[in-house]
Amino acid sequence: MSAGRIILLIFGILILLVSLPLLFGGGALLWANYALTDSEGFLTTRTIHLVQDSHAIVTAPADIDLGAAWVWDWGGLLTFKVEGSNNNPSKGIFIGVAEESDLEAYLNDVEYDEITSFDPLSYVNHQGHSEPRAPTSETFWRASAYGAGTQTLEWELEAGRYSLVLMNDDGSDGVDLNVVFGVRVPPVFGVAVGLLVGGILALIIGIPMVYFALRRSQTPQPTQPIG
Repeated sequence: MSAGRIILLIFGILILLVSLPLLFGGGALLWANYALTDSEGFLTTRTIHLVQDSHAIVTAPADIDLGAAWVWDWGGLLTFKVEGSNNNPSKGIFIGVAEESDLEAYLNDVEYDEITSFDPLSYVNHQGHSEPRAPTSETFWRASAYGAGTQTLEWELEAGRYSLVLMNDDGSDGVDLNVVFGVRVPPVFGVAVGLLVGGILALIIGIPMVYFALRRSQTPQPTQPIG
């Protein structure tokens, strides 16, 4: 095999190797887009049962930095969703997102439970002796949803330090809720199609390169003299 064919074969094999992760990644994204998302495009958890005797269940404060390049590029497209209902039919549910400082002031001397882990579900209890004001009367919430039946909160990512708060809508103790968490990421359909197209193009380029590198040259056979 000539040096030119060896080089052609090496590059053809490299291009074919590149096509495999592109095709696999594109296919996996398409499957996830259709199989794991709900009708609104959210990736969701299973239903989680949250029950505590205190006045509120909160998540640990999360730092959100929109200065990070990967978040900046997708700014306004990352949306979180919490869908929940109260298992006590006489009470409505309250779902809210608040900045850490506002929440600390609101829950000062109020008993509440902070989720430390979802798998397994575990809490740390914060003691208090005061009754909180009804969360529906407060104005510091960055986003909130409340009422009877199933309520849904959707919140676009914002820079800051935030916690999610789950309560009875009147602020009473004894929280017994069913919730589902979800996140809608930047549309993956276009990314998936782009990966698949890139993988197919790599196949179209790589297969002929390997074929022509391995194909035997057709040399004309010498003619036999007559007689």
